Amino acid sequence: MLTEEQKSRLTQHLAAYISEQRKAHIEQVLSCRTRKVTVALEDIYQPQNASAVVRTCECLGVQDIHIIENTTPYQLNKKVLKGSYKWVNLIRYKNKNADNTQRCMQELHSQGYRIIATDPSGTVGIEELEVGPEKLALVFGNEDRGVSGTVRQYCDTTVRIPMTGFTESLNLSVSVAICLFQVMTKLWEQGNYMISEEEKNTLRLNWYRKSVRNAHLLEKRFLEDLR
Repeated sequence: MLTEEQKSRLTQHLAAYISEQRKAHIEQVLSCRTRKVTVALEDIYQPQNASAVVRTCECLGVQDIHIIENTTPYQLNKKVLKGSYKWVNLIRYKNKNADNTQRCMQELHSQGYRIIATDPSGTVGIEELEVGPEKLALVFGNEDRGVSGTVRQYCDTTVRIPMTGFTESLNLSVSVAICLFQVMTKLWEQGNYMISEEEKNTLRLNWYRKSVRNAHLLEKRFLEDLR
């Protein structure tokens, strides 16, 4: 375990191997990262759907994505992901001997998230959802069944995407993109979505590691020199 001082010095060391343009891009992305909103996926069985959601979350600045795996394991589709999974935190709930949905809901509540379940017959339209000081967790269910009864027990409200056509539902990744963009637009307007400086420091180091070739070898030598 590195001390904060060691992390800071390691970040400065790795920075020497990164172009100014790349560092500027990292800082720009850091300035837009948020933990005011998170997304939870429950038993998504099509890898391209789950991967498209991860890509959407990363593009819109969401850092943490919770993946519930009671019946369906999460699988990467790298062609869809386009490398997005490297820049976000995937928190997976996949204990074979536990109710992973309940574990996820309890964890989100413990972190102060207001849980919003998505449902075609939800009580509130996504455009009407109140976005304020509370953190929000948007929960999306299985492609066929939607969110489970456990999610409904824990959620604070349900939201829907208004439909005006004959078809009753949208593709999962499209639903996530619409809901997330609605919420993020309100947060951007309010300007209260940013992560803390401490969180930025942690992500900056992690992203530097992923941006430098053979970073693990450079880090090993650097820490040996420090000792």
